Amino acid sequence: MKKIVLLLFLAGTFAGMAQKNNEFKIDVFDILALKSLDISYEHEMNADASMGIALLFNFEKTESNFRYNEEFVLTPYYRQYLFERENFTYFGEFYGALNKGKKKEEDYTDFAFGLGFGGKHISDNGFVVDIHIGIGRNLFNTDVSPEVVPRAGISIGKRF
Repeated sequence: MKKIVLLLFLAGTFAGMAQKNNEFKIDVFDILALKSLDISYEHEMNADASMGIALLFNFEKTESNFRYNEEFVLTPYYRQYLFERENFTYFGEFYGALNKGKKKEEDYTDFAFGLGFGGKHISDNGFVVDIHIGIGRNLFNTDVSPEVVPRAGISIGKRF
């Protein structure tokens, strides 16, 4: 009985992987313009929705005028696909952002909720281009942390 359950579990796992509904992406805008690394994983739940998680690491010096306030951001998100036009699928996004950084020489950690929108193109061979923008508001530590947490990017990746 254990072997049958194990075989069914493995068969279901491999069948799920064969559907190619997972994506791994890297935000090239953040790498080139802001010296930040933003990587994300996204799982398409069905034809109308997906969920994912993104990690941002900021490598820009704190003295720089053009940088994210946050040193680290962990962003789980949910996307609802709205419509498709000319091979681009457009979506609305709801996200949370656990963010950590330094403002006025004081360390902070906070959590923000935000809304965003964007578009995504997936080629026939599985390459992904994702353009998105959003804005969130920190909830707990706003006397030290910034009130607004931006989310923007131009990501490229691969569907598997």
